[in-house]
Amino acid sequence: MKKSRLLIALAGLTLVASGCGYSTGGEDSTVTVIKATPTPTATPTPAATPTPAVTATPVPQTSQTASGVKIIQKNVTYYANNEANIRTDCVTTDQTNIIKSTKVGDQLTGTGVSEDGQWIEVDLDGQKGYVSAQYVTTEAPAVTPAAEGTAAPVQ
Repeated sequence: MKKSRLLIALAGLTLVASGCGYSTGGEDSTVTVIKATPTPTATPTPAATPTPAVTATPVPQTSQTASGVKIIQKNVTYYANNEANIRTDCVTTDQTNIIKSTKVGDQLTGTGVSEDGQWIEVDLDGQKGYVSAQYVTTEAPAVTPAAEGTAAPVQ
C-alpha cells in the first residue's frame, strides 16, 4: 500500500511539474541569462595637503665689547636726540674713551644693540663706537622752518 501511494504521488508531481512551464529545451524555449555586475562605489581621493616649508629661525649674530657687554648685531639708522659722546666701549667712567660727540639731529649708522638695550653700537667710518641708547632715536628729526628754505624745490 505504501508503494502505491508513493507511485501516485510521483505521478502527480510529474503532472504538476509539466504544467508549471518546465521545458526540456525544445524549439519554443528561450533561456535568458542576466549577469549582475556590481557598480563600484567611487571613493573620493583626499586632496594632498602641502607640507609647509621649514624656515630656520635665524640665530642673531653677537659680539662682545672689551668690557664684556654682549652686542646683538642689528642694522638701524639712528638720530641723536641730544648731545652725546660716542665711546670706544660701553662704559662712562673712563673719559679717555670718547671718540666723538654728537649734535642733535646727527644721523648715526647703528650696527648693534647691547643685550640690555642700554647701548647702541655705531659705525664711524669703519670704527666701532658706542653711544648710550637714551641719547638716540630711530625717528628722523622734524624739519625746522629755517631749514625749509634750504630744502630742494618740490617738482
